[in-house]
Amino acid sequence: MIESLKNINPFILGIIISLGIGLILGLEREYDKLKEEQGFAGIRTFPIVAIIGFILGNLSQVYTPWFVIITVATFLLFLGLSHISIVQKHLMTGITTNLALFATLILGVMVANHLHKEAVATAVVVMTLLSLKTTFRSFIKNITSVELFAFIKFTIIALLILPFLPNENYGPEGLLNPFEIGSIVVIVSFLNFIGYFLVKYVGSKQGILLTAILGGLISSTAVAWIYASRSKESPELSKKYAAGIIIASAIMFPRLAVLAYIFNNDIITYLTIPFFILTLICLISALIFIKKDTDVPRTDINLGNPLNIWNALGFGAIYVLILFAVFYANDFFGERGLYYSALIAGLADTDAITISMSKFASIDEKLALAGNVIITATISNMIVKLGIAFFKGSKRTGKLVLLAFGSVIVVGVIYILFNS
Repeated sequence: MIESLKNINPFILGIIISLGIGLILGLEREYDKLKEEQGFAGIRTFPIVAIIGFILGNLSQVYTPWFVIITVATFLLFLGLSHISIVQKHLMTGITTNLALFATLILGVMVANHLHKEAVATAVVVMTLLSLKTTFRSFIKNITSVELFAFIKFTIIALLILPFLPNENYGPEGLLNPFEIGSIVVIVSFLNFIGYFLVKYVGSKQGILLTAILGGLISSTAVAWIYASRSKESPELSKKYAAGIIIASAIMFPRLAVLAYIFNNDIITYLTIPFFILTLICLISALIFIKKDTDVPRTDINLGNPLNIWNALGFGAIYVLILFAVFYANDFFGERGLYYSALIAGLADTDAITISMSKFASIDEKLALAGNVIITATISNMIVKLGIAFFKGSKRTGKLVLLAFGSVIVVGVIYILFNS
């Protein structure tokens, strides 16, 4: 099969690829046209335009590139005049189909220039954007002004501020790199941003457990705080709320593994087994505690602002403090000092210590030590959530969480002792 494709005439192969691209986009436009009973291009027009683009690309290679330039300009003029004509007939229509047709012409030219994979990939992206119109409209209708401004602020930070931060080392021992610190703030903010909208559009009001899973992407500590309070309000649902707290904490381990991999992909080898075991303990405990009933209480989690600038800057400050703590703890106390800093850092946050230790391991090549320190931080964080469940939640919730988290803490400590 592959050999037969290699033997196809390049021109015929280009025609076939262009035809496929046109059919992909034309099929979507034809379907949209049938739904809205308007539009002028569909399943036939798009393939023709793609093939025209391919032929023009070939002719420009043989004769002059002006073939493409003149045709593109003429095509744009045609699309503009046709849109004006439709508007003059008082028909409400957008320019999406016109832009899709123009993109199809350019994709045909790309195929002629042997950018086959790139053209097909671009066609799939364009088709996806076209087909998500209803989803986008529904999303925008439900978005609040706070969320909109949060998205704008995140875009400004990620695209307008971060690229201009100096990528140089400053301060004692060259520990401060503005670009790296900014990148960390953006990455963590992005993870929180995505988690916020997952909770709102997927997990909200869909059950305690699903909300806990998605809430764990943002903050398992926040889930523990809220569910512990609700377990005291509804003691009969203590098992479910305990299971929710445990599952949200189970999400912490794969989330930290991803975060560690981003900054040092070698460290994942030393985190996979312990994180898998600790996640498994949490999941098994949660499954045991879940009742087989269908009652689903109110499960909204008030997540506040999806992007609080002060919180983001606060995280950056915590990261810098932990960075210095890790360096000087290792410098003055050796390996034991790193464990002290992990215990302290885990009381407030596990992301910052995970990032700093991942970077530390990439410099000093102490992957096993860094892995153990990260596990120590997670144990410290589990103790905090256990305290929240025990003192803020119902007695039953506190006892159930104690059984699960107690097992996690014991297993984690044993693993660290055997691998130190």
